[in-house]
Amino acid sequence: LYKPDYTSLNAENADVALRYVGDGPERYPNIFDNAKFDVDGADQTRLIQALKTLASGENLETAVNVDEVLRYFVVQVFVMNWDSYLGHTGHNYFLYEEDGILSILPWDYNLAFGTYALGMTDPIRDPNVLLNWPINTPARGETMRNRPLYHNLMKNDEYFARYHAYFDQFLAEYLESGRCEALIRETQALIAPYVEEDPTAFCSYEDHLLAVDTLLEVCRLRSESVRGQLEGTFPSTLAQWAEHPDAGVDASHVDLRALGDFQDLDNAKARQDAALAALE
Repeated sequence: LYKPDYTSLNAENADVALRYVGDGPERYPNIFDNAKFDVDGADQTRLIQALKTLASGENLETAVNVDEVLRYFVVQVFVMNWDSYLGHTGHNYFLYEEDGILSILPWDYNLAFGTYALGMTDPIRDPNVLLNWPINTPARGETMRNRPLYHNLMKNDEYFARYHAYFDQFLAEYLESGRCEALIRETQALIAPYVEEDPTAFCSYEDHLLAVDTLLEVCRLRSESVRGQLEGTFPSTLAQWAEHPDAGVDASHVDLRALGDFQDLDNAKARQDAALAALE
């Protein structure tokens, strides 16, 4: 088990992106230096060989748990989690290797549902852009080409079709069925007394209620957008979207900052410090 991460964002970080850059283990410090267990030479050789196969784009099932990885990317793309393998940073995931087969495990979703853009230097704030973000090219060209675990799988027609089939299943069984909303409301009722009384909360209880309602609306609109993309009525690539920027669901009434913004952390600090001091 590994948690690949960069030491400097300005570096190439090819290993964090899971690119094959040679047979020497020293070429992959951001993977092997972040191993969660002791790693020997055989472990390193198996993982590097898997990356080499991934780079070739052939016989991918001998190096990748394809079914599991496709399911991972369906959810990842749906929730628009760009502080991730598909984003500019390319990190925030766990990598698991067993018998030369790679799996990717989810990690760090606090900036999902498009809210990562709110913390960027030049942020995308338009909910119409974010909630209609294309599922077939969820990253821009240069980033896409440098993310072989997504890009090389999607170049395979069979895997690409299965990716769409899993999206259809995800929408039908979780979003369109009402299962997701029921789970969110059940969880909201379960934690409500604790949220309301929490002296260290990042926001008011009223803001919490607004956030839950906003999350449900985001899921509804994102589901409608993805369904339209699957059926070909909405753009499913960035190139198509550039030609038809007004196509897609109307999300102009959504304020994604209601899901939480970086400013909330600053606003809550004094209140949290006071609450913690009272416990000492």
